[in-house]
Amino acid sequence: MKLLRNLFILLTFVVVTSAWGDWKIQQEYWYSVTIDDTKSGWAKEMLEVDGDLMKTTTIQEMSISRGGIVITISVLSEFVETRDGKPIYVKSIQEAMGQKSETTLVFKEDTIEMTSVAGGDPIVKILPRPDATILTPRAVNRLFVQKVSEGASVITYQTIASEFGAKAITIVMTKTGEEERDVLGKKTLVSMWTTENNVMPIIGSEVYTNEGVRVRSSVDAGFGDIINTLTTKHEAMSPINEIPELMVSLFIEPNKPIPDDPQLKRLTLQIKSRDGSVLDLPTSGAQRATSNADGTVTLEIDLDAPVDATPEELEDPVYLSVSSICDGSDEAVASIAREALKKLPSDASTMDKALALRAKVYDFIEDKSMSTAFASASQTARDKKGDCSEHGVLLCGLLRSAGIPSRAVLGMVYIRRYRDAPNGIFGWHMWSQALIDGKWIDLDATLRTTYSVGHVATTMTTLADESLASEMVSIISTIGNLDVEVISIADVAP
Repeated sequence: MKLLRNLFILLTFVVVTSAWGDWKIQQEYWYSVTIDDTKSGWAKEMLEVDGDLMKTTTIQEMSISRGGIVITISVLSEFVETRDGKPIYVKSIQEAMGQKSETTLVFKEDTIEMTSVAGGDPIVKILPRPDATILTPRAVNRLFVQKVSEGASVITYQTIASEFGAKAITIVMTKTGEEERDVLGKKTLVSMWTTENNVMPIIGSEVYTNEGVRVRSSVDAGFGDIINTLTTKHEAMSPINEIPELMVSLFIEPNKPIPDDPQLKRLTLQIKSRDGSVLDLPTSGAQRATSNADGTVTLEIDLDAPVDATPEELEDPVYLSVSSICDGSDEAVASIAREALKKLPSDASTMDKALALRAKVYDFIEDKSMSTAFASASQTARDKKGDCSEHGVLLCGLLRSAGIPSRAVLGMVYIRRYRDAPNGIFGWHMWSQALIDGKWIDLDATLRTTYSVGHVATTMTTLADESLASEMVSIISTIGNLDVEVISIADVAP
């Protein structure tokens, strides 16, 4: 159920300061960061120059609680460009609970060199540069100031961020008004804007001065409104008195309990959104989803009848590929896979191998806690700790190391016994799927058994470096926005 923290990381752009150059600070702004009006941390935006080069750095640090366990996340970002707006590189680093991941995009004439590392060896990919005109942070600032002076009500541009690979991100800003506000003790004319983009299914709101200084930003992340407010350094760095709790508040109690029976094979659920929006859930693995006229989705879950993979999925090499988060080629990961399979007979089926690898992950991760970050397979192979995401990612890595295509699933899992919830709860979760004999087979390495009927898939991810962020943020519109009704259990109507 650590997906809440993982999604929070993805909502901020990340990068580390460079070690070269004689950088001189030109601008520095500090922000207080809150989640649903509870202070969670601070952020800083800084512009530095060195000759013809300009560097925009964003640093954000937040603390959140998951079931009483406090996790501090450091998110840093850096974009280096020339004064005339030519991108040089984007570098990013995320750190949480001792785990660290880094991504760098270096702009070449026709390509982008993407380097990702998360505990194992660096993964280097050469990607085509987008055809679109990519605006750097300073070019965006110049465009904004120009459009505001012209009285524009809509501003559209394209940019790039390392967590989304070499994909062009289209930003649309729509003006909603303007007014005078107190900004750091001075009456200042500001304008209010809504912001949308083509990679995250959320609408944000932002407030800027006419010079393009961000005064306030707010985004509904599903688990609460994340708000950055311009303030003094002293106020931004002031102590946090209460850590925001992001897990317990998102548990979903169904209308009736589901039996705690490992023999249960079939379950029918109806899922609806709390805000009335139309849901779109996947058909995959043991789950078949049917969209209804009222915007709800009926899920039929049958563990004995996994659905066929699509022809495109059967041919796509990404499910065997190496990425920084799912590095099946890492020697520590490969060693675990070999150990898990060495006792199987030479004619063992692919299913037998997948089940052995799942059981190995369950036994291998000794410290099953929620105090880790979103660790890679190679990190987990070395420290033997983690919760659902570490179990899921390590299993995907072992499967790929053994030549079995795999992917991760984001969704919910049912827990029968939970305090103050007589019907049990659904909590946010991550597990794995293996492509076996043309079907996606669900495997949950956090369980003693292979899988259980009480899983609801909301989206899948290939765990590729260039698509992981956009795949994961797709569940933002569902987190904190679902209700679950149990329709039938094992084909018996209620």
